[in-house]
Amino acid sequence: MNEIPEGKQTERNASARVERRRAKTAIVAVVAVVAVAAVALLLWLFIPRGGGGQPVPAPRTIGPDQNANQASNTSGDSTLTITPEQVHRAGIKIETVGERVSTDAGGQQTTGIVQPNSYRETPVMSLVAGIVRSVGPELGQSVRKGQIIAVVSSNDLAEAQTKYLAAFAELEEHHKHHARTEKLVAIGAASREELEMATTKLKAAESDVANLRQRLLLLGLSSQRVNTLRSTSQISSEVSLPSPTFGTVTSRTVNSGEVIEANKELLRVTDLSSVWVVGQVYEKDLGKIHIGSGASITADAYPGRVFRGQVSYVDPKVDPQTRTAQARIELANPGQQLKIGMYVNVAFGALASTASTVPVVPVSAVQNVGNHQVVFVATGDPNVFAMRPLRVGPETNGYFPVLEGLSVGDRIVTEGSFMLRAEWLKSHPNG
Repeated sequence: MNEIPEGKQTERNASARVERRRAKTAIVAVVAVVAVAAVALLLWLFIPRGGGGQPVPAPRTIGPDQNANQASNTSGDSTLTITPEQVHRAGIKIETVGERVSTDAGGQQTTGIVQPNSYRETPVMSLVAGIVRSVGPELGQSVRKGQIIAVVSSNDLAEAQTKYLAAFAELEEHHKHHARTEKLVAIGAASREELEMATTKLKAAESDVANLRQRLLLLGLSSQRVNTLRSTSQISSEVSLPSPTFGTVTSRTVNSGEVIEANKELLRVTDLSSVWVVGQVYEKDLGKIHIGSGASITADAYPGRVFRGQVSYVDPKVDPQTRTAQARIELANPGQQLKIGMYVNVAFGALASTASTVPVVPVSAVQNVGNHQVVFVATGDPNVFAMRPLRVGPETNGYFPVLEGLSVGDRIVTEGSFMLRAEWLKSHPNG
C-alpha cells in the first residue's frame, strides 16, 4: 500500500475541519430561521389585531337553544323567521319597552293630582248682557286662536253703537263750526274768544267719540267694524266672541237661548300641552325640596310610562293635620295623556326616589323556553324576530320589571308571542 505523504495528509485534515464548521453554521442558521418563524406565528395568533386599537367584544352569555356558533353572531340573539301569513294569523302586536320608577331607589313616593296649568287657562267672557244665540264648540273640543266660539245678542251693544253714531255726527258739526269760526276771525267778523270756545267744544266732541269707540271695542266689536260704522242701518245687536288662545274647552257654562248678565264666563279654554301635578311633601323632607328639583310621575293608566317634570312651587304653609306641604310639579303632557283630576304617583328626585328607573314589559310578552324566560324582539325585517333571554322581577299590575336583558326603547312582541314560542319549539325540538 502506498503511503500518503505527511504534507498532503495535513492538508486533507484541515479541509475536513473547514467542511465541518460550514455544516455547523448552516444548521445554526436554519434553526434561527425556524425560531423566528415560530415566534412570528405565536405573535400572529395571540396578539389582538384590527389596527386602530379597537376593543375586543366581551363574551356573551349563551341563551337557550344557542350553540357555540350561534352565540358568536353579532347580535347574540337567535332569530326566528316566519311567513307573512303566520304574522297575520298570530295577530302580532309590537310595543316599545317602557319604564317605571325603581322600587329599590330608596326614596319615598307620594300621591298627587293632575291640575290644569293656570297660567295657560283663559276664560271666554261676555262683557255685555243679553241672549246667547249660539255656542260652537263642545266640552273637550279643541279650538284655534281667534275662532268664533259664541254669539251674544245684546241691547246694550245696540245702544252703545247708537250713542257712538250720535257723538260722531256731533263731532262732524263741531269740525264745520270750528272751520267757519276760523274764517270769520280771519276777516274780523268773529272774536278770538268765540274761536277758543269752538276749539274747546271740538276737543270735547273728539274725546266723547274716542271714549265711545273704545267702549265698542271692549264690548267685542272689531276695530274694522267700528271704523265702517257710519249710519243706523249698520247697527247690529250681535257680538261674536273669539277664542283668546288655542287649546281645549275645559268648561262650558251656557247653552244657546240662555239670558246672561254682563261679565259672564261662557267657556274656558286651556292649553293642556303642559299641566301641573300637586303632591304632598312631608315636613321632614321640606328642606330637600326646592324650585327646580326633578320629579317623576307615574300613573296606573300608563304602567310603562314615566313623565318627568320640575318643581315650580312649594307651599309656604304646612297643613297642621297631615304635617305636609303642597309641591307643584310642572311637566309636559304630550297627547294630553294626563287628564285633569287624575291621581298619580310622585317621586321627588331630591329625595333619591327618582335616582333610577327599570324597564318593564307586559306579562303577555314573556315566554318560557326550557328553563329560561325570553321575549321576542322585532328586527328590521317584519318576518324575522330575535329571541332574547332576560331576567325579570316580581309581577306588578300585569308587568314584569326587567333586571337584565332589555333596555327602555326596545321593541318587543306583546301579543302573538305564544305563537312565536310554538314555532320556535317546532324548529328546535331539542330546545
